[in-house]
Amino acid sequence: MIVYGSEYGSAKWYAQTLGKKMNMEAVDVRQFKGGEDPVIFISSLYAGGFKGARQFLKTMNKMDQKRFVLVSCGLADPKEEHVQKEIVCHAHAVFDPLDFEWFGVRGGIDYSRLSWKHRTMMKMMKTMIEKKGMEENNKEFLSTYGKKASFCDEAWLDDVIEYLNIHEKGTVPE
Repeated sequence: MIVYGSEYGSAKWYAQTLGKKMNMEAVDVRQFKGGEDPVIFISSLYAGGFKGARQFLKTMNKMDQKRFVLVSCGLADPKEEHVQKEIVCHAHAVFDPLDFEWFGVRGGIDYSRLSWKHRTMMKMMKTMIEKKGMEENNKEFLSTYGKKASFCDEAWLDDVIEYLNIHEKGTVPE
């Protein structure tokens, strides 16, 4: 079962896309009541937080199964080592003692759709970056600031699909 926590749609898009590719049901975390193995949680990242994590954990803690696949969806490139370390470290703080396998995918942003709170957070981040000076990993943030940008791509799911096909034999199609 695929469970997603999405604020602006990218995590939902990945959940539905993976669901079609793997012939699995994708449900919003608010409707998650438990499910069969494997459980895949696709969650949007906001300031290091995982959208829907509290509800997901509440349901998982009632289940016998304590293992899941975590797919985080954010703007930063999850292939960059410093991004991976930051996300995985935070994921362990949020999801331990559950056992998970982590994958990262890139989402998108549309500033015109952001809530006041999220726009304010992004403006504060922009101000901090500008004061601190331009670092290589901040150039992309500044180039997309205030605009609409999408990095969603089915190819980001390839590693997830490969993992499921290898490690979850018998529960998902090959």
